[in-house]
Amino acid sequence: MDATIKKYGEHGVLIALCDVEYNDVNRTFQQWHSELKGGLSAYEKERRTRTEVSRYRKTKAELAELLFLRFDKASIGRLGCMNQGRNSNGASRPPKYMLDLEDVDGILVDRLSFGKRA
Repeated sequence: MDATIKKYGEHGVLIALCDVEYNDVNRTFQQWHSELKGGLSAYEKERRTRTEVSRYRKTKAELAELLFLRFDKASIGRLGCMNQGRNSNGASRPPKYMLDLEDVDGILVDRLSFGKRA
């Protein structure tokens, strides 16, 4: 985003908001998926040695809304930053921008709704 703003003066983002369903408490979808891909990956095995619990997996997503946002040098400064975990090879992920979807004044170009949000 920073490089695009520097080069073109602005950066557009399309965000798809979905209503999702997650794996059940017994993680049957996750078990099925693990079997389908041939068992636990090296990353999953290493995660277990750290005793980290994996997140529930999404089993269904229905498009509810699209947000078209436009950032420039001034508006990008409104965003927070966050560090997020590590990649499957164990390397740290680079920081990412955070966006409060309840506060898109000044950056919202358009919004399309596809049904009732939960």
